[in-house]
Amino acid sequence: MNEKLFVEKWIGKIQSAGIKHFPNYFLDDTQLVIIPIPIKTLVMGQEFFGSFEIITTDGASVYQAANYDEAKFFLYSSRERNGKAYLPKDKSLIKTTVNSYNKYLDDLLEQIKKDYKSNFSDGKNLFAVSNEIFQKLNLIRY
Repeated sequence: MNEKLFVEKWIGKIQSAGIKHFPNYFLDDTQLVIIPIPIKTLVMGQEFFGSFEIITTDGASVYQAANYDEAKFFLYSSRERNGKAYLPKDKSLIKTTVNSYNKYLDDLLEQIKKDYKSNFSDGKNLFAVSNEIFQKLNLIRY
């Protein structure tokens, strides 16, 4: 097996298991507030006294998150680039929801790593291969 086939295998495996879409897999729609955003890729901007700016890739400011977890929640929920981001009505759910999603992503990465090392003993391209799998599935881990 070469790395290209490995990537294809894992993309198929994750898709067939069903990707846990954020935040809908973790929270009910009734618990969420929809925030209209530009249909562009969003990234984390600068930190200002503990709050984090969310910007488009061309630098336009979109949202000011109160903390890092809120910024991650906002970015994770906007990754579909459909003009919407979400935040929970109850702000106390932000941290636990982000932690649950991070655990899901970390578990995927751990499974990929374990399988990669069993197929490629040198393990030298693990980072690039796992990044490629996540990119093709539109998954991101902050």
